[in-house]
Amino acid sequence: MTRTSVERLQERGDWLERAESITAALADCAAESTQLRTLAADSVTALESVDLFAMASPREVGGADVHPATQVEVFETLAATDASSGWVAMIQSETAGLVGSHLRDGAALDAVFGGTFPRIAGSANPEGRAAQQAGGYRLDGRWSFASGIRHCAWVLANAVVVDGAGHPVRQEHGRPAILGAVVPQADLEIEDSWRVVGLEGTGSCHYLAHSVAVEPLFTIPFGGRGARRGGRWFDLPTITFLSPGHTGIALGCAKHALELLGGSVGERVRFGTVSSIAGRGAFQRDYGRACCRYESARAYAMSVLDEAMGMREQGSEITAAHDARIRAMVAWVTDECLDVVRFAFHAAGGAAGFADHPLQQVLRDLSMASQHIYVADSAYERDGAFRLRQQPAGAL
Repeated sequence: MTRTSVERLQERGDWLERAESITAALADCAAESTQLRTLAADSVTALESVDLFAMASPREVGGADVHPATQVEVFETLAATDASSGWVAMIQSETAGLVGSHLRDGAALDAVFGGTFPRIAGSANPEGRAAQQAGGYRLDGRWSFASGIRHCAWVLANAVVVDGAGHPVRQEHGRPAILGAVVPQADLEIEDSWRVVGLEGTGSCHYLAHSVAVEPLFTIPFGGRGARRGGRWFDLPTITFLSPGHTGIALGCAKHALELLGGSVGERVRFGTVSSIAGRGAFQRDYGRACCRYESARAYAMSVLDEAMGMREQGSEITAAHDARIRAMVAWVTDECLDVVRFAFHAAGGAAGFADHPLQQVLRDLSMASQHIYVADSAYERDGAFRLRQQPAGAL
């Protein structure tokens, strides 16, 4: 679908209004989510009430197929209130987008998307095994980082395909065959393993499959290509498809940190000084720089995603070099935002060292988010190789 400028503005206004309408509810539940180590029920209800979980899915399955740059702003708004809520909204909306755009027509698509819009958790790494058997596969393994799994009915589990002897099945290029299995959450064992520093409220537990039967209709190809439905953004590599979410979370954390410094935190007078934090010239200089870094990162992210979506809407393919640029953008935006949050934490002084201080929570959240494989340093290497007209090392 190609959007006119008017349609784009209308879509943006609508979805930002939806996100802003639930920020108070998410803020009220943030501490409860952290304590529970999974998103509070009222937060899940709030996200679902404005169709956030359907935002990044094809229209054919009940989704909204929202422009990726608008997705960034929505996730930013959510994360600026509660990073865990923004993270779960990101994972579930984008996982539903992957499943909804790639499942084959038939019983599986009807089972997953035939009723109310589904909640789907997912784990990107192919940490399991899908053994070939008559009528499909037998799924076994243990996966990590299944954000929001406790309140989801379905789970996307990527697995290496193995033959009857347990040996990986090889594709033409020699790499092991990998598929995504869409399985009921009730068929899995959830471990109470989410004891972490940051994003505590996401409930990103480990889960296990013990000989779970999976029919071929309930599988999707690994890697993101070959979408069966949806707009032009869906037929992209998985890592690229997920770029709006990670970008928005990082920007939201930086935005929240700067807002805290510009508000009550900045009004504090630290021991040994006579003026407030915000009243000091050195702080004003550094705060101005931090704001410029956040705004520059935001503008660059929007520019890259606007250009990429424009190319797709015009029918152009995104080249490997341009794809590398998108991935590097996500890593750079995250790094810039993490530096902004670190500055804010340091500027707040000793008070920020207490666990209940909002700036410590922001620091923990973005520090955890920055550990994600999708924002690894290898993104810079790949982008740099293309810019230098070199062949990048084998990366997905």
